[in-house]
Amino acid sequence: MAKPAARILVLQTLLALGGAAVLGKSFRLQVVQHAYWKAKAEQQRFSTKAVPAPRGRIYDRNGVPLAVTDEGYRIAIAQNQLKDTAKVMALLVTKLKIPRELVRKEFRDNDAFFNTLYSASQVEPLRRIKGVHLQPVRERTYPVKTLATRLLGRLDDQGHPSGGIERMLDTLLEGTPGEARYQLDVAGRLLEVPDSRLKEPFPGKDVYLTIDRNVQAIAEGALRRTVEISQARGGDVVILDIRTGELIAIASLRSDSATRQVVQTPSALVEPFEPGSTSKLFTAAAVLRTGADTSPVSGMGGHWDMPVSATRTREVIDEHKTGGLLTLGETIKFSSNIAISQFARRISGEAQYQTIRDFGFGTIPGIGFPGESPGRIAHPSRSFNLLYTQPSWAQGYEWTTTALQMAVGYAAIANDGVLLAPQLLREVRDGRTGKVLFRSRPDVVRRVVTPQISQRLREYLTLATDSGGTGTRAQLDVYSVIGKTGTATQAPYGPGNYRASFAGIFPGDRPQWVVYVMIDHPTAGSHFGGFVAAPAVRSMLLQALAAASSPLDRSRLTAEPVTTSATPLVAIPLADRLPAVGVAVTRVRFPFAGPQRADPARRLPIPELVGVSVRDAAYALHRLGLEVRLTGRGRVRSTTPAAGDTLTRGATVTVYADTTR
Repeated sequence: MAKPAARILVLQTLLALGGAAVLGKSFRLQVVQHAYWKAKAEQQRFSTKAVPAPRGRIYDRNGVPLAVTDEGYRIAIAQNQLKDTAKVMALLVTKLKIPRELVRKEFRDNDAFFNTLYSASQVEPLRRIKGVHLQPVRERTYPVKTLATRLLGRLDDQGHPSGGIERMLDTLLEGTPGEARYQLDVAGRLLEVPDSRLKEPFPGKDVYLTIDRNVQAIAEGALRRTVEISQARGGDVVILDIRTGELIAIASLRSDSATRQVVQTPSALVEPFEPGSTSKLFTAAAVLRTGADTSPVSGMGGHWDMPVSATRTREVIDEHKTGGLLTLGETIKFSSNIAISQFARRISGEAQYQTIRDFGFGTIPGIGFPGESPGRIAHPSRSFNLLYTQPSWAQGYEWTTTALQMAVGYAAIANDGVLLAPQLLREVRDGRTGKVLFRSRPDVVRRVVTPQISQRLREYLTLATDSGGTGTRAQLDVYSVIGKTGTATQAPYGPGNYRASFAGIFPGDRPQWVVYVMIDHPTAGSHFGGFVAAPAVRSMLLQALAAASSPLDRSRLTAEPVTTSATPLVAIPLADRLPAVGVAVTRVRFPFAGPQRADPARRLPIPELVGVSVRDAAYALHRLGLEVRLTGRGRVRSTTPAAGDTLTRGATVTVYADTTR
């Protein structure tokens, strides 16, 4: 048995070894592995997190905010860090108006947390108090409330754009996130440490749209009223500046199948449809562009069994039944399916297809909106029978377009035949300095038709909105509106399933805007475009003219009408020998009218008369051997038939002057 001294020595040795091990371990942890374990500890107590960048703001063309990012703060309080708890509680009650009972309840725990968002001015008294941690929260708000909801888009719960312009311009708006160091409290909440910003966030760019807030509100209101009155499934409105291609307003409504409520959609940009009779003008453009025969065709009394093969026919019916001959201009005026089908057969399928494509149909407009549709028109080589397809194209079937594309096509006609790319983004600015980083310019795509052809097409549209035309309900009392109606049957094809539309150019003499309206499936009252869509165009224009401010150039509205034709088709001499016209509507017949020995069957071209006096117009037509019917006084704004169309000697030309609508 070992002596006590030996046992003590062993015990002391063990203790010494144990102490040395503890000291060695401590040295290893505190000295050798100090940096490692310090990082581990800080990793548990602190966290580095991205600091979201302030999202860029969205404005209308005039600087009215449409979407902004509001910054608020949530408040977390670590009581063990407070020097004066009573003072902090008093500030919460007096400055932030938090109920005293709620403050006391929160302060019963070691850490108090107030989840309500408070503004920067509200939390300013708490900002420098140790133990009070302000957690910044950014919230996207839309000051215009329900205006242009689906056009603007929204952010989801994670702050990601879910559609619309928010998604379209996300790379400009989102900015560059920063970095900050946070401390975790006992509950695991992140508390920002003072002066802990490792990298400051860089805010997103501010964007200015081409949309005008006031006109957008007018468009949405007029569309909603029209849909309600006609008990329709929805509709589209597009207002486009023809001089720049800028979109002034876009509005769409559709019935929600789940709620049966009419809700906002971006349908004007993403939902193609068969356009119907508003597209007849583009086939007329193809006829003029190719130099095809424009001599009048038979109206067939409103019913035609059109041959499409040696043994088959296709029934073509006109709502506005017309007998006798129809010129190309009268075809547009009366919206004759029969006549436009005959004119379409005078050109090749390739020429008709290419003209429609050149007006921008079948291609993406290119504004960058998510899901924007190109529409569709198949190449003639894919047609099973062009004798069937070409009349369908002319009537607005067997091809599809969006409301935006229709407005762009009509804008080209209003813009002397030059097609401009549509614009939705007007400017990009630095959100901090306001410096302009980008400004849009008119983007010319191509010239589709000559100015002379464009002028003639506008004269056809003038006929459609003058007396006897299908679009008279779009006309204003002082300023002229020219345009074309459309009434298209839609799938499933049958009675009662229609789209009513109207494409208007305003003002008719010096165009500034195209206003396109399409109403989907009107069921109350009339289903014709002239009765449903045309009055909506009139209403919107009247409101825009009455508004305190709008993008309309009012200085151009009172200008004298001008013609873009380089030279008139017939020289117009001074009419000092003509009697004055003393009444609003007069049939003029001169006793010395024209040489009577000429061939009576010879067809005479109607001269270009827009902008000349009624006296000169009557004299020029008289010299050709034509009778003249004058409506109004002053200067000529249109004729029926239009310039370039042909008539036989002794036929009557109606001349419309400025002062009568």
